[in-house]
Amino acid sequence: MQRRWGFRVLGSLQVIDSGRVVELRSAKQRVLLAALLMKANAPVSSYELMEHLWGEEPSGAARATLQTYVMRLRQALDDLADRKLVRTWPTGYSIHLEDDQLDLLTFQRLRAEARRAPDLETEARLLGEAAALWRGPALDQVSSLRMEQTDVQRLNEQRWEVLERRNDAELQLGRHDQIVDELRSLVAEHPLRERFWFQLMLALHRTGQQAQALDVYRRASDVLADELGIDPNAELRALHMEVLAGSSAPVAVQSGPSWLPPAVGDFSGRAAEVARLTAGLRAGGTWTITGPGGVGKTSLAVHCAHAVRDGFPDGQLYLNLRGGEQKPVEPAAALDRLLRGLGVSGGAIPSTVEDRVALYRDLLSDRRILVVLDNAVSEAQVRPLLPGTTSGAALVTSRAALAGLEAAHVVLLDVLPSADALALLRAAVGEARCAAEPGAAQEIVTYCGNLPLALRVAAARLVARPHWQLAKLAGRLSDERRRFDELSLGDLDVRASLALSYDGLEESHRTAFRLLSLVDTPDFPAWVASPLTGLDLDDAEDHVEALVDARLVEYAGRDGLGQVRYRLHDLLRAFGREAATEEPAVALRALFEQWLDLATRADVELPHQGIRPEPLALERFDLGDAADWFDAEWLNVHAVITQAAALGLGPLAAELAIRSAAFCDLRARFDDWEQINALGLSCAPAARRPMLLQQRAILRVRLHDYSAAFADFQAAQESFAAAGDTWGEAYARYGMGWMHEWSGRSAEAREAHREAMTRFVASGNPHGEIEVLCSLGAIERRAGGLTAAQDYLERARRLAARMGDEQSELSAALELGRLHQFTGQLDDSAAFLRSSLAAAQKLGDPDLAANIRLFLADTLVRSGQDSLAEEQLRQAWEFFDEHDDRQGRIWVWRLRSGMATSAEAALELASMAMEQARKMGSPPEFGRSLRVLGNALERSGRPEEAREHWRLAEETLTAAGFQAEVDELRLTTS
Repeated sequence: MQRRWGFRVLGSLQVIDSGRVVELRSAKQRVLLAALLMKANAPVSSYELMEHLWGEEPSGAARATLQTYVMRLRQALDDLADRKLVRTWPTGYSIHLEDDQLDLLTFQRLRAEARRAPDLETEARLLGEAAALWRGPALDQVSSLRMEQTDVQRLNEQRWEVLERRNDAELQLGRHDQIVDELRSLVAEHPLRERFWFQLMLALHRTGQQAQALDVYRRASDVLADELGIDPNAELRALHMEVLAGSSAPVAVQSGPSWLPPAVGDFSGRAAEVARLTAGLRAGGTWTITGPGGVGKTSLAVHCAHAVRDGFPDGQLYLNLRGGEQKPVEPAAALDRLLRGLGVSGGAIPSTVEDRVALYRDLLSDRRILVVLDNAVSEAQVRPLLPGTTSGAALVTSRAALAGLEAAHVVLLDVLPSADALALLRAAVGEARCAAEPGAAQEIVTYCGNLPLALRVAAARLVARPHWQLAKLAGRLSDERRRFDELSLGDLDVRASLALSYDGLEESHRTAFRLLSLVDTPDFPAWVASPLTGLDLDDAEDHVEALVDARLVEYAGRDGLGQVRYRLHDLLRAFGREAATEEPAVALRALFEQWLDLATRADVELPHQGIRPEPLALERFDLGDAADWFDAEWLNVHAVITQAAALGLGPLAAELAIRSAAFCDLRARFDDWEQINALGLSCAPAARRPMLLQQRAILRVRLHDYSAAFADFQAAQESFAAAGDTWGEAYARYGMGWMHEWSGRSAEAREAHREAMTRFVASGNPHGEIEVLCSLGAIERRAGGLTAAQDYLERARRLAARMGDEQSELSAALELGRLHQFTGQLDDSAAFLRSSLAAAQKLGDPDLAANIRLFLADTLVRSGQDSLAEEQLRQAWEFFDEHDDRQGRIWVWRLRSGMATSAEAALELASMAMEQARKMGSPPEFGRSLRVLGNALERSGRPEEAREHWRLAEETLTAAGFQAEVDELRLTTS
């Protein structure tokens, strides 16, 4: 029976396997799973997951540890093979579930359906079902500070909001007596939520329990006075008067000013922000919404203000402070307008700001009034306009951070999530029109950068032109040079909105913004502004932070090195490029050279296989672990190579591609490596082409395309020789020998390696000597010359030890482990292989580590330790499957065939290995697979076919020079 997984987060975290609750014992596993579940069906970045697990400053090894945790989570969920649940993305991971597999998804669906309910009865039922899903505080016993401050707070707030709405519906339906007991529990559990007190008091009043209702008011008054030092709100006070009067009809509360702009009819998305703001405003205090221009701050503020109007019966004041204009509203003028709205005649308004503030706050002291201050420019402008008591609330919007406002709660607003952005477009344009062109609708959202203002302009253009297809507007928006012309209609103008922030900057900050907008990288650390502007590092960082304050640049988190990273929104980047007068190739050269310098110094510290760079006189790399630096900067390095090539900076692009190859090899980023190598070859000067050819040959080896790799090694060898580069020629000849080995041409391999050895000695390269010794040792091992193999490998090991070279010591230990496997010294073999595996993991080389696990599993199988072997194979398979490594999969199938508990399974696995080996064109792999298939056929009771396969295996391995394996085959099948 197929397993059916379920998950619960509305209470303690629970994992359910086909109806049975199972336990995740690891606290970190629970945090990882919870973080994925909070964004189910969407990618969660590795940076965010690491912050959940280890806080804002994870260690250098955090990324590798995260990968291990993901693997273990997949193992716990029986998802290692299929990966239907936990999926890998370029930037992180995701978990994919149906609505009924996660209580949070069900809860969100029920909330949404309740909002669209056709009648009050249905709304009450849906809200009751949503509330019933909760078993306690969200994500109880999941230890993550970030989650507690974001997801947990948001979910718990949604829970109380649902309960409040359900209670209101039940009260309107006249079912007062059915919810009294639950309301008693709610006020006991949440004594500071005045809405629960009101609902309990109203329920008692409507059931004729006047004395009990008055007692509830008394208790609410005592709690609020003791805990917060405030009186009950106007809603509770009005109900108190109603109860005292003995009336069954609500007492009318005197209405105050209502200056709110009209509600936004097509408002969509922002569910978390709306929940937080509406709950917060009802509780009182000052709330600020900050974010870049066009992100929807005003729409959100107006929407939330309308949603809480009933909680502010004494009035709602709204004032546009015009912070984006040349002459923002002065506090004196703002106070004059607010005081008049509160009923003060012009002659009674004091002349000084201080006296106006005093009168304004005195008038607000006992009133439940909401003050909305839109488009604020600074703390100094806002501070005099805030209520001085907790009876009211203030909601402020601003592009500035307003970090200096005391005790203000900040809501940072970013662009809309893709689903919400698409929903906004559908609501404005029409469901049918978007459904007819879903691809074009998504393109419009993408070109608008999910920015609400841009989406509203795009939607308005489409509404005004019902004869246009969506694809027509998408095509127009695709041209970055005319995009802002398309995003302008009437008083809605995206360019003008962004210009308000840009025009208010100092000239040096405008220059920094324009230069940053020219760079194609997805994000950047602050130092990038230094070579762009010519400023020192501190001044450059100050300029970037000034752009953050102006909401032209946004904070993007911390990378694995702990550096703060920043990014530009796509529309802001396009705006900056439109404003730029600088020539990109000239403006960016110094920055690209700085990236090349860092990459070159980092590259020197990485392990290299197939070719090492000649020693250079460089400053030591001082930015931490070199591989971690490449991890953090990789998307940027890749983008710089691409952009430099496009701008005509070919030599720079080619050199950066060369200096990034070892990192791609180390991290098995083969697709990226292929792309940058092709770019490098397309624009490299003649002197650097041999190096790129050599690196392409190594890449093709990793992809098991041996004939193409041999051709590249040969071309590189000829080019190096023509240039008189003995160092490079030695590596190219070594690579050719390597290919002879894999193609079963042992004599040619020996000759090529000896030619390489002569040149390594001549060029003073002991690292190359060690590689040749290890390869000669492997050739002799396969040929059955075990004594000669031992001699070569011991020489390699001694030389590596003298040099203190970890990579060379790894190579020698790996080959010694394989040699001891053939000589039957299995304990020694396992020790050497475990040592080399630890070294590969320390170097951060997942490709090499996966292959070592195969050899270790082979040794463990030979020593009868199948369960330990299976663990190694499971981890190796995860890498091979993710990277589509055919050779690795063939090895796993062959080993598992020998371990299979049934003849049928053994035959199936061996047949799969045979089929893939036939396609590879590698005689050794073909011969080994023939042998294993013969073993499986014998187990299946087909001895004649088995012997025929063994005979073919012997012929193939003999021709390839793998005599040791031939001898073993004869010994085991005689």
